[in-house]
Formats: sequence, structure tokens, C-alpha cells
Amino acid sequence: MKVLEDFLYPDLYDEIVGLINDLPYRVIDDDNDAVKFEADLDESICQRIKQCYEDKVAKTEGFFSAGVVCCEPGYFFNMHADHPDKLVSSVVYLCPEAGNGTVFFKEDRGDQGKVLDEVLWHPNRLVTWRNQGQLHMYENKTDEPRYTLNIYQKKNDEVFEVRSISEVIR
Repeated sequence: MKVLEDFLYPDLYDEIVGLINDLPYRVIDDDNDAVKFEADLDESICQRIKQCYEDKVAKTEGFFSAGVVCCEPGYFFNMHADHPDKLVSSVVYLCPEAGNGTVFFKEDRGDQGKVLDEVLWHPNRLVTWRNQGQLHMYENKTDEPRYTLNIYQKKNDEVFEVRSISEVIR
């Protein structure tokens, strides 16, 4: 896992945050009391995000796309692993200024409990990891929508569902 501050170039970060309220969101999870939405970003913005990734992190792999995800206040997505067709998982925290980051499961120490590692929320902070089935979760405990930029590097351009924890441990 890699964490990088100031991932997006300032003009690109400002442009994406400026678009947040005007993007064409679709519901992707309404099983909770709160809803999660996503909007795809156009090809020119995706190419600029890809350039940031290649300049600051590593060469990208497979099919590359990006979208803005909005989680309403109170939204919770339980511990899960990303779909195996996702090669690299990446999230950039956008806004609000203070929010909830991403929690990763590190190990189970039996009677001592589970060890978790949290990447704290800071706007324009990237967390990226090669997808090897790492369990992670996120939630929005704030009173404001939680906006992230999700970067997809996957085997192909197919839409896939996230695997639940029960599918991962089978």
C-alpha cells in the first residue's frame, strides 16, 4: 500500500472539486440507511488523472478509468475485498475538509482482537494498493457528503460487483 499527499495537480484537483455538484451521478448502493452514488469522469479528465498517477506513483496497468463517488452522511460499507479483475485499487479523498478515511484489516490476533490500520482522511491524499484481496472498509460519520475520486485499473472495461467478506473467506 502507498499513501501520497497532494496526488492531483492543484488545477486538476480544483477542477474536479468544482465539478462535484454538476456530475451525472447514478445510485450504486442503496442497501443502507444512506446511499452511495457514482459519476464517471470524461476521457480528458481521466487522461490527466492517469498522467498524475504515472508521474507520481507508477505506470498504470490494464484498463484505466476514474469516477467520483459520493457517500451520504451515515453511509457504511462493511469489510470487503475488491473484485479480482481489479488490478490496482486507488482512492483520492476530495471533500469535505475533515472526513473518514479507509480502514484496512491487518491481522486477527484471536482473543486479542483484530488489528486494523486506518489511512486518515486528508483532501487530495491518495491511497493505492495492488489488489491481492486486502480486506478494507469505509464509512461517512460526518454530516456532509463524502466525496472520493476512485481510480480503476482493471483487466478489462467490464462493470463488476464488490465481493463480500463471506465470498472472500470461502
